[in-house]
Amino acid sequence: MAFDDQLDPAAAPRGRRSGAPGGPRPYLARRMIALGAGVLVLVLLLLGIRGCLDARKQRSFENYASDLSSIVTQSTQIAQGFFQRLEQPPDQNDPPLDAAINADRGALEGLLARVENLDTPDELSGAQADMVTAFKLRRDALAGIAEQTPTALGTSNRFDALSAIASDMRALLASDVLYDGARGQIQTVLDDEGVSATVEESVFLPAPEDQWLDVNQLAVTLAPFAADANNISGIHGLSVVSAKIDKTTLSSDTENSVNLNGPPQLDVEVQNEGDSDETDVSVSYTLSGAAGASTGETTISRLASGSLDTGTIAFEAEPPTGVPLTLEVSVLPVPGEALFENNSATYTVTFE
Repeated sequence: MAFDDQLDPAAAPRGRRSGAPGGPRPYLARRMIALGAGVLVLVLLLLGIRGCLDARKQRSFENYASDLSSIVTQSTQIAQGFFQRLEQPPDQNDPPLDAAINADRGALEGLLARVENLDTPDELSGAQADMVTAFKLRRDALAGIAEQTPTALGTSNRFDALSAIASDMRALLASDVLYDGARGQIQTVLDDEGVSATVEESVFLPAPEDQWLDVNQLAVTLAPFAADANNISGIHGLSVVSAKIDKTTLSSDTENSVNLNGPPQLDVEVQNEGDSDETDVSVSYTLSGAAGASTGETTISRLASGSLDTGTIAFEAEPPTGVPLTLEVSVLPVPGEALFENNSATYTVTFE
């Protein structure tokens, strides 16, 4: 190649243009900026949605706790009115006791419907189911008490009616236990979620519970509501003197062994310690142990003041043998009776 050819500008290599591949591209930079802005907007949007959802979730917990507390307040008012009515002497202008209790039952029916319709967060579904059951127990218990009250205030089948009422009182106690467990679960979730709300306590059956669970004490409590309660005067009192199964006289201080020859017969000797004759005296037994419980009742039509008489009750079937059983015999307190420590006796019996 000639030297002149090497100096020829036309033969020199061409330089790169500013727009050649590999150089900066302004439109790509703009796209990256736009993409970054879009991602930022999306993140802010998601954060906003999450914030709204969190706020809505917190409001749902707060609303649930507030609505439940309102229901519980009314339930407490019903409970207080119900038991205050039982403990206060009735006024002649008061409605019949069973009608007043039925009104309370109707109010509890309304509260139950409100509990069932609560807008419940998913996290509280298990506790909510227990809460519904607790309020069902309360409604059903008052319905049962209202149904049995007229018989409990009468002269026939008092023991059975009072036993049914005692069972309904135990259902009220169970509702308190169930409510307290559900309340604890709800409060734990509220605290975990950072919700500053408190679910109120709810105790329907007041202390001392034995006052409402014991048949004899219930008989004394309800006696003033009987139709002839205002005509009662003088001293009234009954006591269990002794008990015998077939030919075996029972002792409350030692274990008793009784030989069976078919379904046994129980004789309960009762004394009228008051100064007035008593009519329709209810005598009963409860036998409990290995095979559950059995009961029986009879009535002494008339028991003169200071006299003794025997109530005889035949067992419907042979009791279990070879195991100690608990036999409780009772004479129900009569209207006007204030003390009932001697109205029952308990024995340990093994049938052979």
